[in-house]
Amino acid sequence: MKRRTFLLILFAPANARAHSFRHGDIAVGHAWALPRQLADGQVFFPMAIMGNESDELVAARSTVCTFIQLRENNHYDDPPLSSIKLEPGKPVPMRPTATHLRLVGMKQSLKVGDRFKLILDFLNAGEFEIEVFVEEKPGQ
Repeated sequence: MKRRTFLLILFAPANARAHSFRHGDIAVGHAWALPRQLADGQVFFPMAIMGNESDELVAARSTVCTFIQLRENNHYDDPPLSSIKLEPGKPVPMRPTATHLRLVGMKQSLKVGDRFKLILDFLNAGEFEIEVFVEEKPGQ
């Protein structure tokens, strides 16, 4: 029951700005980033495998930063993850202080209301582009 509820929330728009993406069996919910000046940034979005085969997010890139790390927490002294695994029936949430993407070497500030493109690279599904909203919290 929890998994079904999470998936319904994941892909049901909360308001006019909510958005989601689908690439093959991979579903990505509303993507958002915290506002930042030129310090490292953070991006969050829920994702899930809608089919029966697992996959892994292995990389991401964007023009707003030099490179992106896959992180499991805010302990930046720890090494980044090599991938974020997606298993059928196990959605992956992202949130501050937990799993997220760290934008390293920001090339521009991120202000509330800004949007930017992010390319996600999956081991099996390949690459696809999503749009990230800059917000104080998701759905604003």
